Amino acid sequence: MQPRSVDVAVVGCGVSGSSAALAAVRNNASVTIFEEHPEVGIPSHCSGHVGIIGFKRYGPQLPASIIENRIKGAILYPPTSKPFRLYRSNPVTWVLNRTKLDDHMTNLALKKGADLQLDSRVDGYSLTDDGRIRFRANGRRPGEFVCRVLIDASGCAASVSKYAGLARRGRGLLVNSAQANFENLSDVDEDFVEVFYGQGFAPGFFGWIIPRNDGTAKVGIAAGARANVKHCFDKFVGKHRTVSAKLRRAKRLSNTIFHPIPVGGAVNQTFSDNILSVGDAASQVKATTGGGIVFGLICGKLAGETAAKAAVLGNASASQLRNYEYSWRRIVGFDLRAMSWLRRLLYNLPDRNLDRIFSVAHELNVDEILNRTADIDFQGRTMLSLARDPRLFLTLLSASVLSMPSLLGK
Repeated sequence: MQPRSVDVAVVGCGVSGSSAALAAVRNNASVTIFEEHPEVGIPSHCSGHVGIIGFKRYGPQLPASIIENRIKGAILYPPTSKPFRLYRSNPVTWVLNRTKLDDHMTNLALKKGADLQLDSRVDGYSLTDDGRIRFRANGRRPGEFVCRVLIDASGCAASVSKYAGLARRGRGLLVNSAQANFENLSDVDEDFVEVFYGQGFAPGFFGWIIPRNDGTAKVGIAAGARANVKHCFDKFVGKHRTVSAKLRRAKRLSNTIFHPIPVGGAVNQTFSDNILSVGDAASQVKATTGGGIVFGLICGKLAGETAAKAAVLGNASASQLRNYEYSWRRIVGFDLRAMSWLRRLLYNLPDRNLDRIFSVAHELNVDEILNRTADIDFQGRTMLSLARDPRLFLTLLSASVLSMPSLLGK
């Protein structure tokens, strides 16, 4: 039986995969999306917290039903010192329903002519004599396929990228997340996300409460790969002085969902003959927050455009596909590097040093500086522009000095 032929195969229909599929089909390529789960967007691993400016710039117009809240500020809780409050009069971020977002974006690609195979897992491939990729999709509709370009948007597992040798991350920094939905929380303002730092509860990362406007909230935590994230989450919701008080009368609405997040910076290379890597598979993730929606939109679109052009030309060699990497690094490369640097500053930072950094920020009124920015996605550029104010420069210098022992592995 002859394998089915398609110009571009996309593995995974999250934000980056659906963005790639939509861009490819818009550029006259035939596209099939292969999703390993039986439903689009389920299970949902992401908090759906996204910057409004970045999403409006790079994403599609959204139905109102996808936007669960409009956030105006953040309350940052250091381990023991005074919380840090940031606020703007207009919303800065959206809380999105990730299942509905993935479904909406996948449907955009399908309406333009892409095909979708659910419950279809792609693990490896081989090269054909005529310069294409041959692979098998296992699952509900198993079969053999050939394509000119395969885009790996399969998330942190990145099985195809690993097979192609593209999934080597710098220093391999990974955190594991845990999140559940609650209702009837106490003392939570729906205008604010709340972020909780401390090695005792969230080693290497932080915890969060992200409210929806219906009175429910997403409560989660992420911790370094060496930590038991389930134990960290249980301790966070049950014993953290502030969080446990907010959840004392709350009702849990969902099971806890666990998911790894790559925060070590983008992979060294995101292309090879016939293969492109995008989104979490390429570690194109904000290392400071673990968010990847806006960068997934950007890089997915570029991957789809590059793949479609290669398919039309009949040339999917690495020399042709490397244009994808040039493009995404030009747009988001600096910000990914800057955020990776910030994450490494904080990863092993003792609580006493983190408290001192917050104290310096309070003394210098750094909140006045940070309240001037509304773009939370391109943090490297934002940091450069705001660092002209000596107060932020001194705070960053303080953070660098206090973090030096952990950066040196001492």
